[in-house]
Amino acid sequence: DKYGLPKYSEVNCTRNNETVPCEQYVIKITDEETLPDPERPELIFSGSVHGNERVGPQVLVALAELLLSHVSRTDGNPWLQHLVKTRTIVIVPTANAYGYNHNVRRELGVDPNRDFPYNLGDTKECMETTAARALNELWRDHLFQLGITFHAGRECITYEWGAKNHVKESGKSDKSPDNLSQQQLSRVMSRFGGKFEDSAQYYPDGTMNDVVYAVDGGMEDWGYAASWENEYTTPKPIKECNPSSFGGYPAEKTRYNNATHRAFNVLIEASNSKQPNATTWGDSSTLSDEALSDYLPEAEMAGHVPRNVRLSLLYIDLVQPYVLWKTHPYKGNVNKAVTFEWEVAGAIIVDKTQLKVWSDDPTGVTHTQAQSGVTRWYHKDLGLKVKTNNKGLFSADVDFATTGTYYVQAIATVDQDWATQGTGEDIP
Repeated sequence: DKYGLPKYSEVNCTRNNETVPCEQYVIKITDEETLPDPERPELIFSGSVHGNERVGPQVLVALAELLLSHVSRTDGNPWLQHLVKTRTIVIVPTANAYGYNHNVRRELGVDPNRDFPYNLGDTKECMETTAARALNELWRDHLFQLGITFHAGRECITYEWGAKNHVKESGKSDKSPDNLSQQQLSRVMSRFGGKFEDSAQYYPDGTMNDVVYAVDGGMEDWGYAASWENEYTTPKPIKECNPSSFGGYPAEKTRYNNATHRAFNVLIEASNSKQPNATTWGDSSTLSDEALSDYLPEAEMAGHVPRNVRLSLLYIDLVQPYVLWKTHPYKGNVNKAVTFEWEVAGAIIVDKTQLKVWSDDPTGVTHTQAQSGVTRWYHKDLGLKVKTNNKGLFSADVDFATTGTYYVQAIATVDQDWATQGTGEDIP
């Protein structure tokens, strides 16, 4: 209703034992009282773009329930409360409502995940489904920075590229401009999610082309590159859509600006079985406050739902770096050191962090000695050279020479290696 998309009787679902036109349900979770907030990052999670792949909807409903239950309680998990207050989380549990209702992959014979304007030859071949059109409206209306789309049929976490125009003659995938950051995000998501109960293995990770298979018209590469890739790739992979289905769809709605489609758009194949046995869903033990505070012990396993809820929470955290005070005295004595403690979060590597100190005299700004380290999201399987894991916790002493009012700010620079791009065979 929000975007004025018509409903069609042939795209039908069963509701209360009646056959009615399907609707696309969207859950938006954020702190509405503090909106508008132009710096608040937005994420999108979609489940069941292929309607017979049933893990994603279960995961996303559980994710929404967990976040909302904690934010509404005075004794809720402070970390989960922080995520809700500082991010906008858009969830589409059953992105292919028709397919989910009828337990089929496609919508009236058309695959929604081949229906996006990416590397398709004919402009009539995209936006044919109501599922793709609904997702398109959401992307036009938001500035998503990160996204996850849940599928099933194998087990992996994958990232760009995933289309046929990015497969080399060798059969290997091209590297995206953001390959290093995407690889690190996928690796820590895999490890934070936990091991599969049946195989005792973590999600493998890699590009979609290398780990899954190349497809054109996929939502993943479209959501990542539709705002910019035409400037750099020949032939241009992004074209306007002119479908004939359902009376057509305005071409201008697939004419994108340079901002809306730049999200890291991760594809998670959540289970070898598209409809796994209910005994493999898992329980809430790995979603306790204690379990969510760190990576699980290597001997501990997680079912399909908690494993993917955990990695989704990590992804939500990593969309934007932030600094939290741990101890910040309001009073101190002249010539007696005052200790401040803080945490750097929403990142993996802390390249530099320190305290900035000033008084009402703006010319007297000073900084404590710069420190570096890693956050609690660092994992040894990243293969980085790290001497100690301080889990993002830092402290510094400040001496105040005279009485007065002082201001102390913790500042940080993080994940600067993400700007590194490959060379030679790995050049984007």
